[in-house]
Amino acid sequence: MRAVVKSAPRDGSTGTTVKDCDRPVPGPGEVLIKVAAAALCGTDKHIWHWDPSIRRSMQLPRIYGHEFCGHLEEIGPHTDRTDLAPGDYVSAEMHVVCGHCRQCRNGQGHVCSNTRVLGLHGDGAFAEYVKVPATNVIKLDRESLPLKVGAFLDALGNAVHATQVSDLAGKSVLITGFGPIGAMCAAIAEHCGAGTVIVTDVSDHSLETARRWAAAKSFRNLHAFNAAASDPKSVREAILDLTDGGIDVALEMSGAPAAINFALDVVAMGGFVSLLGLPAGHSLQIDDYTTNVILKGITLQGITGRRMYATWERMLSLLKAGLDVAWVVQGEYDSLDDFEQGIDKFDRHEALKVIFYPHGRNVS
Repeated sequence: MRAVVKSAPRDGSTGTTVKDCDRPVPGPGEVLIKVAAAALCGTDKHIWHWDPSIRRSMQLPRIYGHEFCGHLEEIGPHTDRTDLAPGDYVSAEMHVVCGHCRQCRNGQGHVCSNTRVLGLHGDGAFAEYVKVPATNVIKLDRESLPLKVGAFLDALGNAVHATQVSDLAGKSVLITGFGPIGAMCAAIAEHCGAGTVIVTDVSDHSLETARRWAAAKSFRNLHAFNAAASDPKSVREAILDLTDGGIDVALEMSGAPAAINFALDVVAMGGFVSLLGLPAGHSLQIDDYTTNVILKGITLQGITGRRMYATWERMLSLLKAGLDVAWVVQGEYDSLDDFEQGIDKFDRHEALKVIFYPHGRNVS
């Protein structure tokens, strides 16, 4: 089979090879899935560039990619999933958890202390076939979920997890960072009836994408601000005026220290701040912890992965109810051999999501 392999500890195309590999064989409790569509995410970009943050997590060579959908090809021996059959349209949770640590036994498998991520610690889905534990397989609805959306349910799950800290209906929602997951958060907020959605970013291109999305949805309550080109005090005052004194729910997607502090500054007393973005380093200075966190009585929630499997159920229900996120796909390629072209487009921020079809776009 063809697969995208991180073959050497080097940046770019000198460290990644698209080549023929042995097709995986599912063992006990595993299944083999024929990958119909796979999507790029930020982690894949870190692997491509062999960033320091990723180096200790990978043993090379490694097939990467962890966002995908496909069709069940083969079921391994001693597999208890009687609801699965060859040909089923499926995706999979690519965080493989132990099931026996303290977190897993308390219903918090998404923060399992022994998590392995396929595509990072084990071979992933930038391939014609991928092997996963049967327990992690999610059945999908062929009618309501096109391949181009099924390909990035992992990332959409992060957005659903981040937005479900509070009922968004009628609320004011701030999204700091309109990248792929920030864009999905905006779509979820609009779908769930948010009264006002405010987006901040440092890229005019990203902000224009947000405005085009709102116009296409006839959503008149979007307000977009360039956090780099505008005076922060003026933006703060504008937001406080738009929201009658403060944001109900802030979704921090950027990881930029200035954006994190801005979100804490403009969130209302008793509000919610959902934190998904990762700062460049491990330390972060909060400008006014006493005023903006303690005395406001706000709720902070760190977001990692998806709750297993409550987030998946919620996400699939939202999609079935009409949540529209297909518009975030802005690059599609009919072969894994186009991987370098696709990741270059993603790397230059010319596409929120890039999809590859390992067997061709019209082949199931």
